[in-house]
Amino acid sequence: MEFAENMLHALEHEDMKAARMYFERALQEGSDEEQFFLAEQLFSLGFLDEAQDLYELLLAKYKDEGELLVRAAEVSLEKDEIDDAQRYLELVNPDDEAYLESLLVLADLYQMQGLFEVTEQKLLLAKELAPDEAIIDFALGEYYLSQGRFASAVASYRSAVDQGMLVTLGGTVSLYERIAEALSASGAFEDALLYYEKAIEENESMDTLFGYGLTAFQAKEYSRAIHAFEHLKEHDPAYTTLYPYLAKSYQENGQMEEALAIFEEGLKQDEFNKELYLEAGKLAESMGKNQQAEAHYRQAIVLDEEYIEAILALDKRLILDGDYEGVIELSETLGEEQITEPQIFWDLSVAYQETEQYNKAKANYERAYPSFINQPDFLRDYGLFLREEGEIGKATEILTKYLQFEPQDEEILDLLAGE
Repeated sequence: MEFAENMLHALEHEDMKAARMYFERALQEGSDEEQFFLAEQLFSLGFLDEAQDLYELLLAKYKDEGELLVRAAEVSLEKDEIDDAQRYLELVNPDDEAYLESLLVLADLYQMQGLFEVTEQKLLLAKELAPDEAIIDFALGEYYLSQGRFASAVASYRSAVDQGMLVTLGGTVSLYERIAEALSASGAFEDALLYYEKAIEENESMDTLFGYGLTAFQAKEYSRAIHAFEHLKEHDPAYTTLYPYLAKSYQENGQMEEALAIFEEGLKQDEFNKELYLEAGKLAESMGKNQQAEAHYRQAIVLDEEYIEAILALDKRLILDGDYEGVIELSETLGEEQITEPQIFWDLSVAYQETEQYNKAKANYERAYPSFINQPDFLRDYGLFLREEGEIGKATEILTKYLQFEPQDEEILDLLAGE
């Protein structure tokens, strides 16, 4: 193992010239065992070309060796050489000990190509050949979860657990968490929460805590969600995905001040999150904190000048405040090419009308009309405006249509009766 160990030592010390020399010596003079060992080490370090050279050298001597074929296929997959990987795997003899592993790698390959039916066939064949192999049940669970077949995923994961597997992939994937994810995705929130609790007992990762909190939120277990998200925030305040859900959990629990504080805290962690600014603005507005709401809406628009949800929220806020100049200024800031939402035309109509810019008001009423032809409040505004402008015939037409929706409006009835 002298050449292999010397090469790995050189790589550790970033001596690439020496590493290359020892690699060439290993190719020419190393034993089969040394070459195989070095190939595995280099593959794990990401030296794919060198690992491939070693596996191909060994396959020249042992062309039917299943383990070598599988390892060579894995290198080809990492290099995105799909045809070569498939060729290697199909050479593995069904009687070879590595055949099961080749089926699992083939399943991954076919799934990457979108050949899902063949993927499942390979996994089921592996299951048939080795019904008690937990890793095959896990692979089936992963496949079914990726396909949205949640009941099948849960059954496969549970089978793996029954065979003693709790974690896999180097201890980074919890089977309990996978079961919880599948149950949650299928809407079985209460069952999912039980498995999340088991997963947290095994290993309290940040992603597991988030999944637990999100599932509790979906189950409308808001106190439980708050507890999970607060715990996650305490451990990792930079886990910014938690903030909107934690704030909304407080909202649903009737704790509005706490919810707003969480939004503000989240914005300190993620100052470029336009959705967070919008949600914070909506909450502040619902609490009567209109200046704070307006500031948040404006910041969301600074981040994305085409963010129509924030634009409409700000526009509505300005209309309610009677800040008609502000409505006009907002539209001018955005520019004509960005104003495509009919509600903005309506708001501009009102703003121009209130600031006595009647030609511009009329133009915007006309732009909004096709979208609000069945909206009684708009028809009333538009009809009354047209009467003020002396367009009695068109006003009568619009207000008559309005009365189809609101036939008891005495003011409009009297106006039309007096003509």
